[in-house]
Amino acid sequence: MSTAAQLGALLNTQADLNYYTAQLNYWSGKYEANSEKLEKQVKYEEKWEKAYDDAIDNEKELKVSSNGRQIVVKENNTNKNLADIYAHAKVQQYDEELSLELAELDIEYDTMKTMYEALVTMKQAEKESQKQSTATSAQDTHLLQS
Repeated sequence: MSTAAQLGALLNTQADLNYYTAQLNYWSGKYEANSEKLEKQVKYEEKWEKAYDDAIDNEKELKVSSNGRQIVVKENNTNKNLADIYAHAKVQQYDEELSLELAELDIEYDTMKTMYEALVTMKQAEKESQKQSTATSAQDTHLLQS
């Protein structure tokens, strides 16, 4: 392969590397932003589950105010619907649908980020190989001095 062709291939590889790096930055940013939201929802879910568990077979009466009304759970409650209502009132920030959506996005964004990390690594190795090959070819044609 001529030096000019090798140099062209090297420039194409650099362009690919720039594109993949930009995509990696994009997906990494989306992944990190989504992860923060998902972490919050996971914490809210844990609090919600604790509130739900506290409202089943409870040893003392529980009260919580929500939207101007008071939810009261009597001692030794076995009503799961009431426990659900109590948990939602106690941890209003928890949104099960949002949590599921964020979990799906987490997988998608992580997959894209991982794919672009692999492509960047592959293109970096390809670039180094092409740089070496181009330099050797240029020296062989005496375009570069040793």
